[in-house]
Order: sequence, then C-alpha cells, then structure tokens
Amino acid sequence: TACVFLFGVFYSIMMNFEYMVKKAENEVCVTVFFDEGLSDTEIKKLGDTISNRVEVSSVHYTSAEEAWNNFKYPDLAEGFKDNPLINSASYEVYLSDAGMQGTLVTYLENLDGVRQVNRSEATASGLSSAAKLVGYVAIAVIIILLAVSIFLITNTIVIGITVRKEEISIMKFIGATDAFVN
Repeated sequence: TACVFLFGVFYSIMMNFEYMVKKAENEVCVTVFFDEGLSDTEIKKLGDTISNRVEVSSVHYTSAEEAWNNFKYPDLAEGFKDNPLINSASYEVYLSDAGMQGTLVTYLENLDGVRQVNRSEATASGLSSAAKLVGYVAIAVIIILLAVSIFLITNTIVIGITVRKEEISIMKFIGATDAFVN
C-alpha cells in the first residue's frame, strides 16, 4: 500500500511538472518581420504558408498600429507624430515543440518576403533540456519504486512463510497437500 501510494503521489507530481514544461514550450514563439512594401495579400499568404508547418501550433498577426499601441508610453510617445514602427508588422509563430525551433527558423529565413526572424535559442534549448530531464528523472524514480516494491513484496512473503513454518510443517505431517497449504 505504501509503494502504491508513493507511486501515485510521485506520478501525479511528475505529470503536473511535465504539463507545466509542455505548456511553457508551447509559449515559445518566433517573431517574423516582413520586407518593406509587402502587400496584405502577400502577408496573408506567408501566414498561411507558415501555419501549415508541422512545427507550428499557432500564428498571431500583429499589425504596425497594434505594435505601436503595445509599446508606446503616454508620456514618452508625445514626441512622435507618426508611428515609428510603421514597418514592424509581424507574425508571432508559436511552436508545438521548442526543440524544433532551429528547423523552423531556417525555413523561415529562406522564405521570400521575410526580412528578419527573432528567436530565443536559449529558451528553446533550456525547455527541451528540462523536458528530457523530467522524463529521465521519472523513469529513474519509477525503476527505484518498482525495485523497492518487489523487495517489499518478496520480503513480506518470506516473513509470512518463516512465521508460519512450524504450522506448515505440522500440516504437512498430518497429510495436507501443497494446494491446501497455499
């Protein structure tokens, strides 16, 4: 019972931690900026091309006006009459697996109409390493718990037989079969 309880507690903790790592991996994004003078239809076509990739879980378009509204501070923005981020429309590309970031970035950099691709290599590799570490720790602890449970079960059986050894020998002398003793 103790082993099953420990296994259940450990399993639930590991599943929650693995869920948190996977959720963090899904929040990793690559930002794609376009060449100047690209039309809205060409930008939409690029977005469709990007969203059809296996590595991509979702794509979010940010217009230049939306980018300016997100970054401007009321006191500091008074000096700007026009939007200084006029050519900063972008796609935020969210990955399904952070380990596939390098493949996606290489693909995106080779697309026509893409000016720049921003990424965080350290975040992606760190999350991939954390996911692998969680998997290895889970396997190690499961093996340890399995070994402990086998040891406890065999030890309990041996103790039960040792304690009842005299009873079993008396039953055998009387003529009890092995099936009856078990």
